[in-house]
Amino acid sequence: MRRALAAVLALALAGCYPRASVPDTEREKSRELEGQRRFAKVALYAGPFYGDAGRMLVSDQPFDELDLLQDTAGDAIAPPPAERVLAPGTPLRIEKVEFPTGWIIARRVVMTPRYHPWVFLSLEGEPRPLVLVLPQTLASAEDVRVELERYLGGPEALTAFQALPDPQRAAVERKRLVEGMSARAVEMAWGYPEKKVIDRPAHTEAWSWSGGDRKAYLQDDKLERWEPLR
Repeated sequence: MRRALAAVLALALAGCYPRASVPDTEREKSRELEGQRRFAKVALYAGPFYGDAGRMLVSDQPFDELDLLQDTAGDAIAPPPAERVLAPGTPLRIEKVEFPTGWIIARRVVMTPRYHPWVFLSLEGEPRPLVLVLPQTLASAEDVRVELERYLGGPEALTAFQALPDPQRAAVERKRLVEGMSARAVEMAWGYPEKKVIDRPAHTEAWSWSGGDRKAYLQDDKLERWEPLR
């Protein structure tokens, strides 16, 4: 029994990276976000929150790309597969911003990314709270606000999604790409890229996402090809 417990703790501690020190004043400022109604700006995967069955994880990345929790060998532990996709424009309410303190880390379920800031969201009709896991480097309320802008916006997010042509809107709802998509539609489907290489004279752009496996190539603001073809 003790060996099993030690193994679980070792796995959890393997995901313990150095994290930013957040002053109490910044924790208080982050509370200003609580209760705000926002709309998803990009399509978000939603599914089981690692070992915490009472919560749901949301991310713009495929769950098998996430590197939020690691084992003792330093390999990423993926959460269970996503259950659904929340389309852009989905209304969400910010319930709480939670920075990791010693007390909070101790209260969190062991097999979760306990050392990251969490943003709790609520979705109408879903009894489980949704958790958006933020980077460990965030050290202020402003950092949180800026990071949230990547995922959540105002009602214009719904308007922009509804304005897409039907084939593009259907693809975005499944987090898929189709040839001829606008740059904005590509962002809605796959989330904001980690890197953009822009050749202005040629009017081309090469985008890549976390890990470098997903890539998209645009010409004159239209999607030409992408990798992988899924």
